[in-house]
Parts: sequence; C-alpha cells; structure tokens
Amino acid sequence: MKISWRVMKVKNLTASTDLSIRRVKFRSPILQGWEWTVHDISAREPGPRLCVMAGIHVNEVSSIEAAFQLVERFRRELRRGTVSIMPIANPPALPYRSEYVCPIDGKNINFCFPGSSSGTFSEALADGILNEWAADADCLIDLHGGDLCESVARFTVVPTIGDPEFDEFNLALSTAFEPDIIVRLDPDQLAMPGRSCSGRARQRKNAVFAEAGNNGLIDDHSVKFHRDGVLRVAALLGMMDGECLPPKKQPIVADQYHWIQSGVDGWCRYAVEPGEKVVRGQLLATIDDYSGNVIREVLAPTEGHLLWRCTHAVVTSKTDLFGIAGTRDRSR
Repeated sequence: MKISWRVMKVKNLTASTDLSIRRVKFRSPILQGWEWTVHDISAREPGPRLCVMAGIHVNEVSSIEAAFQLVERFRRELRRGTVSIMPIANPPALPYRSEYVCPIDGKNINFCFPGSSSGTFSEALADGILNEWAADADCLIDLHGGDLCESVARFTVVPTIGDPEFDEFNLALSTAFEPDIIVRLDPDQLAMPGRSCSGRARQRKNAVFAEAGNNGLIDDHSVKFHRDGVLRVAALLGMMDGECLPPKKQPIVADQYHWIQSGVDGWCRYAVEPGEKVVRGQLLATIDDYSGNVIREVLAPTEGHLLWRCTHAVVTSKTDLFGIAGTRDRSR
C-alpha cells in the first residue's frame, strides 16, 4: 500500500464544524448509572470517523490534557469527517486518583480488551468502547503515559494480524506520531485480552496506542507528542488540509515487550532512563533492604530500549520496575 503522508498547513481557520458534547451510556447493565463525556466535532464535508480517548489511567494527565486541546484544534481545523473525543475513559477512578486500575473491580482496563458485555465493569467498558462508541470508527487512538510513579518514553504499540496491507497501514498510523520506539506485536500475541489496539486488530480495524508522560504531571513535551500525533493521523486519513510529507525521523522498531518486576521489597536506586538502549546483563537498578544492604541487582534480561521505568524508591516484590522493547530471536 502506498501511504499518502499529510501534515497540517491549514488554509482557513474560520470555524466550519459543529461541536456537540454528549453523555454516553453503554448498553451493558453492569455499567448502569455511569456516563462518559464525549466531544463530537463534525465537518461540513463527509469523511472518515476518528475516535480519540485518554484517561483509562486517570493520572496520565499529559495525554488527558492533549485530548482536551484536541477538541479546540479539531473545532477550528477539521475539514472532512467526524472526530469523537473521550478525555476520561475511566471515570470511577477520578475521585480516588487510582493508579492503573478501575476501583470498581480492581482490574486494569488497559488489559481487558476486547472485553465482554457480561463481564466485570472493566471488561464491559472495554466491550462498550470497541463495539458501541468506536464500532464504526476508521481509527481509534488511545493516549497513555506517565502515571504517578512512572517515567515513560515516547512510544507506540502496533498489533499485526498477518495481512500485509492492514499491517502496513496500522504501522503508518503509529509512525505518524513520530515516536522514538514502536513495539510491533505479532499475531500470536493477540489471543489473550490486551490493549484497545489489540482488541481492534482482532476485529481487523485500525488503531493507534501511544505512550508519553511523567509522574502524573502535565508537561508540554508529552502533551505536544500526543496532540500533534493525533493531528498527523487525522491528516493521514485525509481529514485535514495539508501537503504530503513523510515523518521527520524513523523510529526504532521492536517486536517484544518485556516487563521486569523488583522481586523483593526494599529501596530502589535506578541506573537507566526511558529511551536508553540497554544490553543483556546490564545493571538497571539496585535494591537495598532498610539496613542499607544490597539485596538485589536488577539486570536487563535482553538487549533493547527502555520504554518506561518506575520512579519511586520504595518498591515491593511485585512492583513493575521497567518495560523493555526487545527483538525476538527468530533464529530458533
């Protein structure tokens, strides 16, 4: 497939769109009593439908801020089609500032897709997002990154299904974010419940999953990454005025996502930062007990690039310390 890259050079900032704010309710009885605020922007000229969500993790505030900024940008600049933006996908977590999970069922919605209308709250919500709100979307974009105790590189996750045309376009959509790293998931990794992009891939529908942010704080660098990435995807879909140009840089592409836990309780000192290249056996962190004795050296299990790290010194045996993007050994 030949990709037609577009960047925004807006011809006319005069508003030519309709903006409506609605409260979405999903069909599952498990979700009764809850509503999701959605901003819908419609251009005068017909075209694709783009859905953008943030706030599956409510402390990932740079991505949420980007979603709010995108409402105004699309209101002024959208030329074709419709955009639907859900800034907070996990409203039960808001009053608790819950890290990662939905407080109703204690599950991480991020790993519940494609979900089930008869499952728990998180599973029913994942099903509602995919099969109701975004069912007819040409692309779903899910923005993440930077919970209360984590620092995250600028990266995207791209599932593949083994169809060259579909996979190439999914990769092009993620590349439009201009990430530093892309984690490309093979089809055999789609069998288990996972991210929204994986749920969409199982339906042969396109999606982008983007990460960037730090420590539950709004930072302009991460907001810009999310906001401008969404705008470039909209341009690629032909929804914005612009001229065709390729991305400014080529990202590192990996095909494995390694999670590393601390394994012990203690005081952690980190030796690497997100985005850095690491080699197998490299020291990533040391963990002391509270007498000051080193009780574990955390070593890289593979060569790759650091996607994120925990930022808190106090860790338990089950704390996720690092994520590494690696390359699968295909020689076996």
